[in-house]
Amino acid sequence: MPKELDFAHRGVVEGYYGPPYTQAERLWCIDRLGEWGMNVYVVAPKDDPLGRDEWRTPYDPDAMNDFRELVARGVEAGVRVGFAISPGLSIEYASGSDVATLMQKLDAFVQIGARFLCLALDDVSSRLAHAADRTRYASLAEAHVDLATRVHAQLPPDATLWIVPTDYAGTDTSAYLQTLGAGLPAKIEVGWTGRSVVSPEIRCEEAARRAAVLGRRLLVWDNVPVHDGPMRTSLHLGPYAGRDPDLAEHVSGLLLNPMELAHASAVTLRTAAEYMRDPHGYQPEAAWRRAVYAVGAGAGEAFELFASAHRFSAMAPADRDPELESAFEAVRADFDGQDTEATIRALDHMRLLVDRRLRAADTLRAALVDPALVEEIEPWLLSHAAETAAMAGAIELLERLATREAGLATALAFFRMEGRMTRLHADRHTSYGPRRAVHPQLVSLDDDEARFGDDPVLFLDRCLAEEILRFAEERALARLSGRYGSA
Repeated sequence: MPKELDFAHRGVVEGYYGPPYTQAERLWCIDRLGEWGMNVYVVAPKDDPLGRDEWRTPYDPDAMNDFRELVARGVEAGVRVGFAISPGLSIEYASGSDVATLMQKLDAFVQIGARFLCLALDDVSSRLAHAADRTRYASLAEAHVDLATRVHAQLPPDATLWIVPTDYAGTDTSAYLQTLGAGLPAKIEVGWTGRSVVSPEIRCEEAARRAAVLGRRLLVWDNVPVHDGPMRTSLHLGPYAGRDPDLAEHVSGLLLNPMELAHASAVTLRTAAEYMRDPHGYQPEAAWRRAVYAVGAGAGEAFELFASAHRFSAMAPADRDPELESAFEAVRADFDGQDTEATIRALDHMRLLVDRRLRAADTLRAALVDPALVEEIEPWLLSHAAETAAMAGAIELLERLATREAGLATALAFFRMEGRMTRLHADRHTSYGPRRAVHPQLVSLDDDEARFGDDPVLFLDRCLAEEILRFAEERALARLSGRYGSA
């Protein structure tokens, strides 16, 4: 790829809904980004009141000292640390006082050395809220162009201004986008999340359509591996995937939105760094294995098994643990056939895989080098252990059923499995795929025309462990009811 088409901006936007990162977590992330060759970290948490709901209130000296430390650490690591302000919920664009207050807030970041500023105008109404604004501006887009232009003019020449527009997802054009494209200064970066809010893939033709409307390459706010809102029960530990190798033709950079779990997010972020260094040579699975062994230092094999059960995401909605699912498919294919020996061999292989996974949680707690990672993933260590134990019980029942004998021993094996299910830990966290999950696949965020696109939104009964349990239950009920082979 020619040098001029490299990704200029490579990094993270801490922009999820949930508890913001601590200072220690931010410093840790900045160091990691520098190690991986990333160069941007933007502080933009949605649940920081002073960054959004109470944006007019200045940060106190302690907070500014923390921010100054982040900027300095970024200089050491080769990472531009930036800050976002989200005034769109209440700002009066026609108010000189509001604009001056916004500039004071941004200038405080400039004074501590920040040269990457974000004006986040996302997740707000698509209508002008104030009468004075409706008098002065013909549309929300005109107000945004005016505000961004005034802010840009007052920033230092070496500063980057990134605006995240209200219309930030999808590929269709709109009057709002056309106004932005025609009116914004050429040097202002404009955000886009892809064809939907959480894009399973980002293709060149999709980016080209949006870039053409805006008259510039796009700076992508990539909502992976984030798991906020209705995705919070999932742990996203898969590789960065589904992004075309030639995206830099239409994209100036990619800033990934992480989970509220800083250390666990490193799996996907590290693979994304490999993609951005060499999009054409990038191999997701090889990058993923390198990442899980690096992040899971001290217990690499166990962490790989654990991460395999948490790859399900918008980028991989069919991925529930490829090795284990393949083994289950072999059992299911042979179970109702005439080759009992083949069924038993398939069950033996599946039991071997499940037994390895049964030991993973304890190994990770005991051997992971990173204690912060253990603390972050503890809820999923519990769910992983419970779901794996459930599968072990199902295999025990299937082994009994594979002998093709009914009778009391089979009934007791069935009761044992069901009894075990009542004792297993159960909570809202999910492993091996979700029982219920929602991905916010909006392609339009207009007040009157918000709509989903073609990407799946609601996922029901996608847990591999539950699927294996049901298979065993169905076969047991059929056998004990004298209907073997009819299930």
